[in-house]
Amino acid sequence: MNVADALFNVLSKEAVSHLFCVPGQPIDALLESATSGGNVIPIVAAHEAGAVYMADGYSRASGRFGACLCIGGPGITNTITALATALADRSPLLVVTGDTHRQNKHLGALQDLACIDTCASTVVAPVTAARLTLEAPEQTLRYLRRLLQRMLAPASRGPVQLTIPMDLQKALVHETWTPLNASDFHPRPLDETGCQRFWRTVGPRPRIAILAGSGCVQSGASEELLRFAERLHIPVATTLGAKGVFPEDHPLSLGVLGWFGNGPAIQALTGNVLDTLVVLGSRLNMLSSLGWAPGLQPAHALIVNDINADALCSAYRVDLSINGDTAAFLTTLNRCSQEDGRPLLASLADRKRWLEALTRGHPRHEAMSNTVTTLQPIHPARVVHDLQQVIGADTLLFSDSGAHAFFVGHYWKSLRPRRFFTSIKYMGAMGWAIPAAIGAAFACPGEPCVVVTGDGCMLMHGIEIQTAARHGLPLMCVVMNNAALGNPKLRADAVNPALGKLHELPLHDWAGFAKALGATGLTVTDAEQLVPTFKYALGCGGTVVIDVRTGNYPTPTTAFDLSMKLRGGAAHKPASQRNVGSAPQAAAD
Repeated sequence: MNVADALFNVLSKEAVSHLFCVPGQPIDALLESATSGGNVIPIVAAHEAGAVYMADGYSRASGRFGACLCIGGPGITNTITALATALADRSPLLVVTGDTHRQNKHLGALQDLACIDTCASTVVAPVTAARLTLEAPEQTLRYLRRLLQRMLAPASRGPVQLTIPMDLQKALVHETWTPLNASDFHPRPLDETGCQRFWRTVGPRPRIAILAGSGCVQSGASEELLRFAERLHIPVATTLGAKGVFPEDHPLSLGVLGWFGNGPAIQALTGNVLDTLVVLGSRLNMLSSLGWAPGLQPAHALIVNDINADALCSAYRVDLSINGDTAAFLTTLNRCSQEDGRPLLASLADRKRWLEALTRGHPRHEAMSNTVTTLQPIHPARVVHDLQQVIGADTLLFSDSGAHAFFVGHYWKSLRPRRFFTSIKYMGAMGWAIPAAIGAAFACPGEPCVVVTGDGCMLMHGIEIQTAARHGLPLMCVVMNNAALGNPKLRADAVNPALGKLHELPLHDWAGFAKALGATGLTVTDAEQLVPTFKYALGCGGTVVIDVRTGNYPTPTTAFDLSMKLRGGAAHKPASQRNVGSAPQAAAD
């Protein structure tokens, strides 16, 4: 087989069913191989960033890795933000780039980045875990193995990139591919000494809680986490990125900690009441830690477990760090003797009383009346509530970046891992959710897939709706359309009217936009029509965009007030003083 065939043979053997791309001359030979009746289906996106986001969504939903293909020059430069998002979120992707013939390098060939004194692998260096350029066909499988193993390694998990010059794409390869091991996808290293120290560090103190981060999702630790928490009656909060790794309808669930957070989680973990906090697979970034709230430092011990020693949080004093896979760590704790857990079991009654008082005194959701209000324009909380009533807990839900995401994170209830997806951990790239959900729909055929996004996000990557419609994907895209860049406008309105007006947008007809791209388009202006519209959309069987006209309602109190404080702008205001009953202009981008 040739180099192009070898590439697709590797993807097929690694159970990658789809590859996302934007065509161009430097990858003609690669796409010819992709369309020769193999098992990997090429999907043409509207933009290279969209192709990478699709591969990212495919990776997150499938638990394998995503793959995309693009040309050099503008193709690879268009991928930068999408690759940065995947790298920040440790999402494994393989990006293959076609390059000009080797003999034409540095001669000013079309789309040869050497003309700006660089090359594809150099351009993406800051946003990838590893990069290689093929120089001989014999390197093909060796380079792919090196890249895939680096892509999955704990210390470097994230996107990798391979450049293949045009003159090598049809060169012959004589080796065969041996698939990666399960241990490559889920390495289970663990510091056994740290596990032994865990029980001594925790001791008998009753007020202990767990914060579960994305590392729990990536390691498949959900079952072991549930078993550990139930055995010792330890309450569990999650970061937004790990929403669902611990079922949010469980009595021990505190909900989400962070800007989108829930009352019990925020009070328990940042209210200066904890003896011990166990952080599992979270780097305690700005959003997850409520802006590095001082109260997150517990009175007795902060215990942190992460598979990547370089990722252990540095904003707080860590009393015990345990390097290793989170699932392996929890499995080890669950296998410990009754004697090891005896001190914590002895304080179980006190912990139950504390938890009961905590959940009784701090409601999980703010202003539940907003979830049933008939106010016009429609309240975003009502949109989230009604959507959950219709689509069910097993839906793959993708939440985009914007003020609408505050409502989704706060009010949505997730019961399983890999059912709630967001990029709002580090990059927060607007428009990510639309193509990412498309990738997930290809990865999980037959499973319902829904995007909640905003009009600002639609302006960035809404064009990828045509990719979903072209392939007849059963994808529902709910657009909270408030004619504004919501989060920036919330901040700007607190400064002066002129700045606020700068963040306004025309009231675009996103239903009409969808129809022009081959999808079904629906518009909702009355809250009472949300449920019937969502039900109708589910029955359509194809791609549906629902343009929901929402208004300028403040985001949940914690998130709104915190963002104002961090910005140094508006003073703290209780919900009763923040125009909850009015709808001036825009807010849920």
